[in-house]
Amino acid sequence: MEAWDVIVLGDGPAALHAAAEAAKSGASTLLMSSTGLGDPGLAALDGLSASLQESNNRSHREDTIRCGDFLCDQDIVAETTAGAVRQVDLLERRGLNFRRDLQGLPMVRKGPGHQQPRTVDAGSATANGLQHVAEEQCMRHGVIRRGDQIPLTLVHSQQSVEGLVALDMINGRIIGLQCKALIVADGGFEGAFSTGVIGLGMDMAFRAGVELRDMEFTSHHPLAIKGTNLFLPTGLLLDGAKLHEASGAPIETADRSMVEINQAVSAAVQPVLDARQLGESAAWWGSLIRLVKQRTGIDMNRQTVPLEPTVVHTVGGLPVDGHGRCVIGTWARWFTGLYAAGDASCTGLHGAAPLSGNRLLDNLTSGAAAGKHAGEWIANRKFSTPGRLETAVEDAEADVSAMMEAGDATHVVRCGTVLANLSAALASCSSLTADTMTNLLTKLEQLSITAESLHLDQRSLIANTNLLEILRAQAAVRMMMASVQSGLARQESRGVFQREDFPETNQDFLHHITVAQDGTTGTLAVKKGAGGHWVLPPQ
Repeated sequence: MEAWDVIVLGDGPAALHAAAEAAKSGASTLLMSSTGLGDPGLAALDGLSASLQESNNRSHREDTIRCGDFLCDQDIVAETTAGAVRQVDLLERRGLNFRRDLQGLPMVRKGPGHQQPRTVDAGSATANGLQHVAEEQCMRHGVIRRGDQIPLTLVHSQQSVEGLVALDMINGRIIGLQCKALIVADGGFEGAFSTGVIGLGMDMAFRAGVELRDMEFTSHHPLAIKGTNLFLPTGLLLDGAKLHEASGAPIETADRSMVEINQAVSAAVQPVLDARQLGESAAWWGSLIRLVKQRTGIDMNRQTVPLEPTVVHTVGGLPVDGHGRCVIGTWARWFTGLYAAGDASCTGLHGAAPLSGNRLLDNLTSGAAAGKHAGEWIANRKFSTPGRLETAVEDAEADVSAMMEAGDATHVVRCGTVLANLSAALASCSSLTADTMTNLLTKLEQLSITAESLHLDQRSLIANTNLLEILRAQAAVRMMMASVQSGLARQESRGVFQREDFPETNQDFLHHITVAQDGTTGTLAVKKGAGGHWVLPPQ
């Protein structure tokens, strides 16, 4: 049985920064991903926001709070936006080259929802550049990285982490891993709305008893190519690309928030992106243009691209404090040893709607904070006895063996059927009311029963992607049920969550909503700024 000081789930910006910071503190650190290594995810779609050409972060933090419809934890907003310039500086020192202006400084543009220009990027190289820089930091500090490791069970004693059970798809065995601290940073559940690929860490913690926070808030991306899982960066709009109807009628984006742009694109009959007039900026998007042509046959230099807004960011997740510690019930109570970062967490930065460029900032900041605190905290922490972990491994082996039993091969349900039914159920709930969400919840409850009896075609544990798909499908249904239950509890419209039966914002709901595995909901107070005062009073 292996023993590690810190185990990090994931392989994107948040996970890599968390692992590097933990290892820098001297902790033996294992980073494990359920897929192959090297996938940067979608956190960099909007670039990175920082007040590079402003005297302070005041405008950035106020834009963030207003965009989040005052549901942001304002102490987190103030601290995160204040450190944004430092994040840009660190990335550049480590080798990521942002675009430059004529003065040789990182070029800032005014992204959707911002009052001032403060969004930086490196064109289509942003995501991969971030990944390479973060991977180099992990290698520098001795982080061990493993791919094709599926997390199965979080093992704990009285809400104190002892380790986890995982499936090693390379060697084909179920293993127990002792750890003093576990950092969940393998992404949110946005894949439930499209590909079915979601992070398993958040679901694992959810099943272990951690309540999820603000699950009702899901953010669409206006530049998703219709009929594909390709998402175009919003930096194209800042470089001169235009949105319009296929008929040629323009769709205005100037001085609009991302929520308003999404609403305008969704209301269009057939929205398209025209990126034929990028000029000199086209050179920064060369690899993206080649990828789109390879995948769809569309030459963005000569043709328009059909769009269909798709959920790309789920704001809700594991509730954490400023150190990345998962809190349970109240801000003062910690699930000892459990951390979360990035899209798997709900840090309080985004509130009811994320500001353009803040998603990547949140990934970098929350990952570094969780890794730093975990690396320091484990110094005085001892490993627990392996008894519970050994029992959990035996239980997991029995569960997987039961899934592999042939059963009645004449009546089988496969993963694709569940995902198709999930997509159909979500599509049927085009407007949010108590009735539509209740009907959707009923469908999801029925679907969850079906998902628990999915047919497993592969019998070997080595490279068993079929089992991985089944676990993701089951987790996707559970996450969507939690999202709907949280939505039913929020009887108002706020940010990206808009109900037709409660179209107005209600100050009585100026709090976070939590949801447990049994469907019960609770509340968590919105945190004010330092000293207990509002950074920006709710309006």
